[in-house]
Amino acid sequence: MFITGKPVTGDNFIGRKNHLPLFKTYIDHNQSFMIKAPRRFGKTSLVKHMLKNKKEYVFVYVDIKRANSLEALANTIIDKAYKIFSIDDFLYKAKNSMFDLLKSIQKLKIDDIAENTVRILENKNFDEEAYFLHSLDVMNSIAKKKNVNIKFALDEFQDILNISSDGILDKSSSVMKQHENITYIFLGSMETIMTRIFEHKSSPFFPFVTIVSLPPLDIGELYEYSILQFQKKGIKCDSLMHLLEYLQGHPDYSLQVLQQLYFKAISNDIKELTNKDLYDTLIDVILNNKAYLDEVLSKAKLKKHSLNVLYSIANKEKINLDSKTLYNVRSSLEDRGLIKKIGQGKYIINNIFLDIYFQQKEEKISLPGYFL
Repeated sequence: MFITGKPVTGDNFIGRKNHLPLFKTYIDHNQSFMIKAPRRFGKTSLVKHMLKNKKEYVFVYVDIKRANSLEALANTIIDKAYKIFSIDDFLYKAKNSMFDLLKSIQKLKIDDIAENTVRILENKNFDEEAYFLHSLDVMNSIAKKKNVNIKFALDEFQDILNISSDGILDKSSSVMKQHENITYIFLGSMETIMTRIFEHKSSPFFPFVTIVSLPPLDIGELYEYSILQFQKKGIKCDSLMHLLEYLQGHPDYSLQVLQQLYFKAISNDIKELTNKDLYDTLIDVILNNKAYLDEVLSKAKLKKHSLNVLYSIANKEKINLDSKTLYNVRSSLEDRGLIKKIGQGKYIINNIFLDIYFQQKEEKISLPGYFL
């Protein structure tokens, strides 16, 4: 309960009961879709909760952020595809145990698919883009052989542009659109980049997928679950709803605060959590995230005036910049997933803790008085 720092599934997956039916409908009807939301917003947890270890689905998950090249990404996809046909470590066997591999592929009657892969690997100067597109085709061919529809999740999809040229988008979409046996699920935290890839009419992926913006956790559901867990331990917390509303349903931060409150009450045998307990816990969690916030800010500093613009958004103040410069800085911050446009000339900071940070006038973090 109140698990943080990693994707959660099963009973630990909370706050999205009202969101699940729509996603299940897409998955059941083999409709490819894209989910965009800020980092640490629960995209991966949602997909893994719905698909991992579910007997009715064949699920493949690949995190593009972990690949340092297009070849490495293709290798991951190749290995995961052949594993569906019970061939573990295909690439290792192709390089070190070719005889055993040939016996396996002949027994499984996938000679036509596997021989193409081996042929590419034997050419030391193969084209990375062609190899990546081949890996996608392998996944679809394996699905056809198994007579299944594979649910294939590609996490942080916008990062494919960090390991390849923009041209990979046109080529990938052309291949993916031909795959009748794969339901593609694209996840991304850089919302403006994901929008450009999938939603612009000139984009090669338009209108290949259904677009979904992942909302915050359902605060009412989160409150009911949390209060029940506290009650099981005989812990009273009258202001819990107020705290959750303040956190705006942010998945990661809400769970961090709840976890720390829960552990604090149990370890100190506290039977009634006061507003001061909530205040102190919230401050502690914000400080625990300082390293992450510093990392975010260090990237923001790469663009001149970024910190000043963030400060002006957090404090709802005007900033003395010419319109062109302001537009460029805001666009950069949007591309990094730090801010979101909510109206004409109106923006919010996506990260509530970062928003709190920029509202501080002193080194000491202060919060609204109702927590005291």
